[in-house]
Amino acid sequence: MHIETTRLRLRPLREDDAEELSRIFSDPGVVQYSGGLSPTLEQVREGIRQHISEHYRDHGYGLLAAELRDTGEIVGRIGFLETEIDSTGDAELHYHLAPAAWGNGLATEAARAVLEWGFEEGRLGRVVAVIHPENLASRRVAEKCGLTYWKEIELQDSGRFTVYHNRAPDPK
Repeated sequence: MHIETTRLRLRPLREDDAEELSRIFSDPGVVQYSGGLSPTLEQVREGIRQHISEHYRDHGYGLLAAELRDTGEIVGRIGFLETEIDSTGDAELHYHLAPAAWGNGLATEAARAVLEWGFEEGRLGRVVAVIHPENLASRRVAEKCGLTYWKEIELQDSGRFTVYHNRAPDPK
């Protein structure tokens, strides 16, 4: 999974991304709607190792480092994780960007590119986004990318979340 957009290069995670991603996830605003706790550097590093050794291999997709094309700076991560809603396995769109990258359309640009890859190259049947109801910015990104409200769900130990989804375009 290598994707380029006008301003971003989206590439598979590498172990040496851990420090930059840990710095991004240390910002309380980044984790505010996903549990509120910042992972330690070692937790980020271990998550990347597991993602590389299992998720890419088992699913053919995963989370990607989001780098600015002009500078190579990592500004977040975006991609898919496997989730289960109503006993159905789905690809779940995830996006976390550094606050310095907020408000300029980078999340929408990256999410559109990842969704396009998922439907065309990844042959995904449905993509979901599970979003905290108060996270208005993430909800707007999902809506701009064509995802629509599906329902509310209760996540164990996390509370209620809004689920958006989008089906792959019908073959012509």
